[in-house]
Amino acid sequence: MESPTTLEIRKFKPSDKKLFIEFVEESQDYMASIDNMKRTRRMADYGADYTHRILETVRKSQGAVYIAERQGEVIGLIAGIIAQQSKEELLECAPSKDGVVLELFVDTKNRRQKVGTALMLKMEEYFRKKGCNASRLEVFEPNAKAHKLYCKLRYVDRVIFMTKKL
Repeated sequence: MESPTTLEIRKFKPSDKKLFIEFVEESQDYMASIDNMKRTRRMADYGADYTHRILETVRKSQGAVYIAERQGEVIGLIAGIIAQQSKEELLECAPSKDGVVLELFVDTKNRRQKVGTALMLKMEEYFRKKGCNASRLEVFEPNAKAHKLYCKLRYVDRVIFMTKKL
């Protein structure tokens, strides 16, 4: 018998698309709420458009989307792709096969229960099976909780993107 805390990580199904849209909208609203420069927003069509773009990128780039479920309720998701280095990148970077996490989302009431960690480990496992030798991601600087999670998973700051309001 499954315990109430059992977490299942499974592949994305087309029937999950509506929840994907809701999750990315909630995530974007959160990013807007923590943006001290007030440059982030979510327009009405954002969720459907962004979800479509992510799913297309995943399809074209040997990617994967995984869903976290607990007792039949979808509580999180992760999307990642396999990056291809361009000729230009190879002029300045050592050859590498990188997995790139595009999105990680855990619904609010299920955070701090290792759901994000389980999703990240599942995606890293996928990247390894695809022959990747590195995993990378971007994190919005004001999102300190996400940054802390990635540091716990041994990700290190590599590039710092800076902005100045004029």
